[in-house]
Amino acid sequence: MKRLILVRHAKTEPLTDADSDFERQLKRRGHKDARLISDHLIGKRIVPEVIISSPAIRAIQTARIMAGAFSIPESEIIDAPFIYEGFSVDRFISGIAQMAGKYNSVMVVGHNPDIALMAIQLAGDNFFNYPTSATASIVFTVTEWDQIKPGSGRTEMFVFPRELKEKK
Repeated sequence: MKRLILVRHAKTEPLTDADSDFERQLKRRGHKDARLISDHLIGKRIVPEVIISSPAIRAIQTARIMAGAFSIPESEIIDAPFIYEGFSVDRFISGIAQMAGKYNSVMVVGHNPDIALMAIQLAGDNFFNYPTSATASIVFTVTEWDQIKPGSGRTEMFVFPRELKEKK
């Protein structure tokens, strides 16, 4: 079994506060939300072995917060430029297959609309509302990452910060 955890980066500053879209940073709320989601995943025993991230500052910051919660060294976060640049489902699967290697549980931190579209295409569920820090865990009954096909996944969990805050 392979588990793919798809995370949209946490809440960021507006573009007007940064030199470029790539350099946008997390807001204080984004830091809190990323930790809230990480803690929830740990509680559900949905923990990645490795994190693959867009190189955009906001995605890397989100990945670092989550890596800390999962005891994954920041130096082991895998930088994947194609996640920032945009991709097709085939490019996504082949990129993850190359980078994920031996791992069975992989987290990918990226951006909308692509991260939501991957969740929709891989699991076939309705992920049209994919707010910041939203996270979908999708499982596949395959032994290798390159065996994943569109529609072959099953949604194990979908969660976002507001949902968790409302439960408190």
